[in-house]
Amino acid sequence: MWGSILQRAEASVENQDTVSLRNNVLALAEVAKLYDLPVVLTTSRAEGPNGPLLPKLNEMFPEVEVIDRSLVNAWDDPAFVEAVEATGRSNLIMAGILTEVCVAFPAISAAQEGYNVQAVLDASGSLNDRAEQAAMSRMEQAGVDLTSWFTVSSEMLKDWTKEVAPEQAAHFSERTGFYELVLESFNASSAE
Repeated sequence: MWGSILQRAEASVENQDTVSLRNNVLALAEVAKLYDLPVVLTTSRAEGPNGPLLPKLNEMFPEVEVIDRSLVNAWDDPAFVEAVEATGRSNLIMAGILTEVCVAFPAISAAQEGYNVQAVLDASGSLNDRAEQAAMSRMEQAGVDLTSWFTVSSEMLKDWTKEVAPEQAAHFSERTGFYELVLESFNASSAE
């Protein structure tokens, strides 16, 4: 789940730069595509001050109907919960513009309903470090696992002999500077 369009929310996110935030949001979305994960997209009043969903996400998931809600906690919206239940999954991966609201509220609510929830912190932002620390503490106390998109992707891969491994390596290389260096080193040693 992602909140509103990043251009409008960038002014609210202070704990990471917008280039990194966009990269991480799209990296997580690419993980969902790579592993054919069911995706639920939601906005908070797309016609209001929060704005619509990041257009790139609409392009990546054209078959997914975006749930536009007025409720602050996505879990309080019956359409959102129905969409989550329709996936048939008990493990949820969540991200949103503001960790302390867009992620924490539905993650805690879903955990209370018995879901295993991973909150992807680097594909989410916060008003400041204190707000994120408070949200992280609340989520951990509720049983939500805190993670990153790279960790989620690595957990999905599990084994470098999987058929998807070359795509995974390319994805890591595209989205992280360090993995591009790893691949360059590997390719150079393989050519010898």
